Amino acid sequence: MDNSIDMKKAQNKLQVGPSPHIRTRRTTKSIMIEMLIALVPPMIAAVYFFGWGVFIQLVVASGIAVLSEYVFQKMTHRKVTISDCSALVTGTLLGLSFPVTVPLWVVTVTSIFAIVVVKQWNAGLGNGGIGRNYLNPAVTARVCAKIFFTPFFTDWILPTGFLGGPYGGVDAVSSSTPLEFIGHGAQSVSNQVPALRELFLGANLGGNIGETSKLAILVGMLYLIFRRIISPKIPLLFIGSTVLVMCFWGSFDLEFMLTHALTGTLFFGATYMATDYSSGALTPGGKTVFAIGGGVLTALLRIVFDYPGGLGIAIIIMNICAPFIDQKLMPRIYGHKKRPEVKFDRQSPNQL
Repeated sequence: MDNSIDMKKAQNKLQVGPSPHIRTRRTTKSIMIEMLIALVPPMIAAVYFFGWGVFIQLVVASGIAVLSEYVFQKMTHRKVTISDCSALVTGTLLGLSFPVTVPLWVVTVTSIFAIVVVKQWNAGLGNGGIGRNYLNPAVTARVCAKIFFTPFFTDWILPTGFLGGPYGGVDAVSSSTPLEFIGHGAQSVSNQVPALRELFLGANLGGNIGETSKLAILVGMLYLIFRRIISPKIPLLFIGSTVLVMCFWGSFDLEFMLTHALTGTLFFGATYMATDYSSGALTPGGKTVFAIGGGVLTALLRIVFDYPGGLGIAIIIMNICAPFIDQKLMPRIYGHKKRPEVKFDRQSPNQL
């Protein structure tokens, strides 16, 4: 009996493809759904503190984002990808990034800008779409909205619960942001700043609806970490580096340091925006540098330029630097003395 193997037939049956060869069941859609689940705690907190207007704002922001992606891809004869839920996540993040009193036309314009200009058009830097973005769509649109629609972000409205106030959940009395009271070169906490407990829980604290309750954001962060959607080093190093710089600036005043940690969008941005796969660093070392660099930049923008919304600009700067950081910190291959020379190009279809 002839047990020999026909090598020519065997080679024809072999399927050779690019790495990675270890696959998981996770898809873009499944990851985006996990992100939406992680955003549920901030959404619940927003509804609890600011009332029924939150529903309208979230529906408009997410609905316009999905519709914008569908219309743009249809008009440009591209494959429609709204089923991957990435546009839905972007819209939800934007909806949580505004005060509940912001006009809906501002929410609409910002959502369209995030999807059409930043995500799909890639801000004119190349082909757009998920995985090809140089900038995070939600962060970039948020920063631009804050620049062009400043009056709607200058004063905050204090929450009065789900059924209270003329807006259904807010009191029509404007208040300055806590960062205003610890900015302008301050190195101590003003008496006008809410207590740390209120800053953590979001009670009696006006602001962007998804960012007031740090407890809710922390729950979402832990969910993403335990589900292995995000690396814990990114939010922890981002927040930690910001707090450390503030600790030195405030002459090791613990209250000043914690107040900076619990005010503004630091927790929200570090959890849901700095962890973006597409626009962030890819290598292990790159993620560390990305997070620390973003945190330090956030602190410096608050101190040197007295800019409360420094986190968004810090993330954008790190988005631009991410490919160059990865290029220098590519892990060394076992048995080699030098790191491989790799150019990270998000426009390449074979990009890691």
